[in-house]
Amino acid sequence: MKSLLFKVIILSMGVLASPIPTVADDSGFLGHPGTTEREASIHGHNDDMDAPEFTGNWGGVRDLLENNGISFGATYIGEIASNFDPGLVSNKKHNIYLDNIDLTLTIDTEKAELWSGGTLFIYGLANNGRNPSEDVIGDLQTTSNIEAANTFLLYEAWYEQKLSSRASILFGFHDLNSEFYISKYSSLFLNSSFGIGVEMSGNVPVSIFAKTGLAIRLDFSPTDNWYIQTAAYDGDPATRSLKSSEGKMYIIESGIRTETGTFKAGYWMHTANIAFNGNTFNGDYGYFGIVDQKLFDIGEHGGEVGAFVRWGAVPSNRNEIISNLQFGLHMHGLIPTRDEDDFGIAYTRANTHIGNETVYEFTYRAVLLPWLVIQPSFQFIQNPGADPANTTIRVGLLRFEITL
Repeated sequence: MKSLLFKVIILSMGVLASPIPTVADDSGFLGHPGTTEREASIHGHNDDMDAPEFTGNWGGVRDLLENNGISFGATYIGEIASNFDPGLVSNKKHNIYLDNIDLTLTIDTEKAELWSGGTLFIYGLANNGRNPSEDVIGDLQTTSNIEAANTFLLYEAWYEQKLSSRASILFGFHDLNSEFYISKYSSLFLNSSFGIGVEMSGNVPVSIFAKTGLAIRLDFSPTDNWYIQTAAYDGDPATRSLKSSEGKMYIIESGIRTETGTFKAGYWMHTANIAFNGNTFNGDYGYFGIVDQKLFDIGEHGGEVGAFVRWGAVPSNRNEIISNLQFGLHMHGLIPTRDEDDFGIAYTRANTHIGNETVYEFTYRAVLLPWLVIQPSFQFIQNPGADPANTTIRVGLLRFEITL
């Protein structure tokens, strides 16, 4: 049945792909999913950002290094999280400060005059502060996507080699969610579930923020607008050791790209034994689908309105969180004088055996300077913890991002 599903997905994508006009894909990004660079790439502002970093061009040194294939990146993200209603873990109202530092090094082997088609990526990550969801709120879907244990570690370290113009291979410590299960429109939102579905991350160990595991990934694009990618990951990134008892995580995703949208479907499987309700199962698995669709343009200044729908499900007989449904609107350049700003409204629901946790998020991302972004977010968390007896918790986040 599983192999049949794979064939249906791949063949369907192939049939649909042939007559459709192509468009560049923005799904694979280096660095943190919420960085200024990613939003600039999504909306085509790269050329407008001549010196986007706070520290500038280092007297021309930064350009010199990039012309020779070496790029440095540094981003500081600070955030204040406030619960306006008592949480499930703490029945008091709190104001919590947490932050995140991303340090990246990218080497393009062709620009560096070493060999063609190679990219080396090294990513250091530091997190500090208390954890709003774990320490106070107690929600399933994690209110802030930078919540993590206080740590400084080597987050990613991988090498990618192009095998041809249509195929590449990657190996090393790799974030699954940097290439799989991505919606470019949902990445605006700060609730963690809009990054990767909680029906996956809440049930099995996954190589994602804030600690990744070893992986090997293959990517193939049979046509300009159809891709297939698959990967194998360490079964438990927390240990960073390949133990047979931890199993492996396998994932495959295929998608088509049109001039105005992207449509994706995927399947994953974790091979470690899993115990649930007194029964032991030989592994776990799940399915997901994503639609990103541009709806219409706004004015003549590059604004647009896009919509996304995301869905994922797993077997109910071996998982506590059995499905996740999300949809929302991503509005770019809504205000004519604020071409680079984004406004979003989104909904996510995590379904469990006892009920569902539903979150409504409203956020506005304001680019104040090429290197400074402010993003407030307001979230209504209904039935936190998926318990129908729990009342709504209102949470506000105020995030700022500095590209150094």
